[in-house]
Amino acid sequence: MMDLSIILVSYNTKDLTLKCLESLFCSLDKKIAFEAIVIDNNSTDGSPDALRDFEARMDNVRFIASESNNGFAKANNQGVRLAQGRFILLLNPDTYLIDDSCINAMHYLDDHPTVFGCGCTLLNADGSKGISYGRFPEFWTIFSEILTGRFGLLRCIVPKKINAIYSIDFPCGAFFMIKRELFNALGGFDERFFMYCEETDLAKRAWKSGFRIVHYGPAKAVHLRGQSSNQNTHQVSKNTVDLKSVLYQSWYFYLQKHCSKMEIFLIKFLLVVYYNAMLLFFSCKKNNVARTQNLVEKKALQENWKKNAFFIKDAQ
Repeated sequence: MMDLSIILVSYNTKDLTLKCLESLFCSLDKKIAFEAIVIDNNSTDGSPDALRDFEARMDNVRFIASESNNGFAKANNQGVRLAQGRFILLLNPDTYLIDDSCINAMHYLDDHPTVFGCGCTLLNADGSKGISYGRFPEFWTIFSEILTGRFGLLRCIVPKKINAIYSIDFPCGAFFMIKRELFNALGGFDERFFMYCEETDLAKRAWKSGFRIVHYGPAKAVHLRGQSSNQNTHQVSKNTVDLKSVLYQSWYFYLQKHCSKMEIFLIKFLLVVYYNAMLLFFSCKKNNVARTQNLVEKKALQENWKKNAFFIKDAQ
């Protein structure tokens, strides 16, 4: 029986995807029975031809070319439906393996029936530790970030101990290894998420179903953070103009699924207060770069979380 099915969703990431695929064979070939399934979301950078050539050279690579960009969640579900492995590794094309340490992650999941899946220690291109997991982006997370002056840092966490194993809310979607039977039992990804928060939603549903998610530190991979999602600047709706809009749309949908109306209201209130305070602070400091960054965040929130009385008009 196939041990591991590795799912990659590509969109205009030809060189990154090929490097990722090559790393799989360098790290895993002849060690475990694995397959790589690549779902291409209608790339225009030559990816389909290059990936078909790669498929023709490798028996355990399957390439599927979509006629439209269906987003991350739907494409991954399509890949999993074709998968034959006991385990599913969801791997971003801007991520690549550097050794066979993910095999030990499989053994760990085999030995722990209450664990739904795991992430790994993601490394930056220079070998330093990178963002590997996060806390659910709900009220107490946002409140703790603002209260402790660590805004954004609890939703995106760099592990302190590189080889530790412990429970987390959700892993970075660049590397998420899951037991296939449990993935299917939960119905896979919610395809209403186009991009962002889909792995957060899946992990939340796993926790609600009585399963744990762990950070499996001994497994490592390199993540060239952002290079995959930066290619996905496509229009999801008439109001979507950039990735920030997509992020806030997905975040709001996640909150609607898992949080009360009061909690959503409080999160919006906290974010508005924070962004307005930062706009005032950076205006006083004459830091136009930081002010512009906060203005982008505030406008994305305003446009995609529905306007309300807490927003104040920017000074012209």
